[in-house]
Amino acid sequence: MQLEGSLANVSMYKMHGTEKTIVRSKGGPSNDHIKTKPQFEKLRHNNSEWAGCTKMGSKIRKSFAVMKRLEDYPVTGALNAICKDIQKMDTSNVPGRRSINLSQHTDQLLGFSFSRKQVLESVLRVPIETTLNRTTGEAHIDLPAVNTEMYLYNFRNLPYYRLVACLNGVCDMMITAKDNKWETPYPGYLDKDKGVFESEWMPALGVNLAMHITLQYPMIENPIPNEVTLLLCIGIEFGKVGTANIPAAVKYAGTGKVVRVG
Repeated sequence: MQLEGSLANVSMYKMHGTEKTIVRSKGGPSNDHIKTKPQFEKLRHNNSEWAGCTKMGSKIRKSFAVMKRLEDYPVTGALNAICKDIQKMDTSNVPGRRSINLSQHTDQLLGFSFSRKQVLESVLRVPIETTLNRTTGEAHIDLPAVNTEMYLYNFRNLPYYRLVACLNGVCDMMITAKDNKWETPYPGYLDKDKGVFESEWMPALGVNLAMHITLQYPMIENPIPNEVTLLLCIGIEFGKVGTANIPAAVKYAGTGKVVRVG
């Protein structure tokens, strides 16, 4: 029986990426005990830090929101785990108040994939040249001509494909001394008009021309603060004929990754 919901002290629910029903038992100490009892001090520290990780993971995912339809597994959980690893590297603050300094550990996100079933290089089998310049806030992507019969793995056998790219920023996150809230010192670094590119739909048969893409990061602060990390992401998605014979993206029919972090 494929049940979902609560039954006695058991919770049953579905999770993206698996066809199985997840079953967990309820229980544990009360919220009042966790907040007040001295034996739960370490748990309080962990809960506080995990709240920062989930908030930071959400901000990272928002920076490449255009790639959401390419995801075929719970990306949020993977990002939260990366944020926790980064948080553990903060030796300047005490447990419960450790910051998430992505700018100091950019390698943790480089190569992050939006799909676990397909890899970008295995689907689009041509060399992609990229540059990222923090001084100008520009990113450049050069894609050679694509002979789809040789260099495109159309794993869903769909008639169209297109390239997607985005350049956005994510700021480090720390807990404030005044009200103990997780905040970033430089908010508002997303620009979906200049920081996102979507090519025209191209036929998945034949040869498609070379492409040059320029993305401009919004220079709200110039120079870009050290606490802000730039993420350049590239993806490919496949589509089919939709309403009014206009090509439309098919969910999960694509892949992509974080190609540069700086």
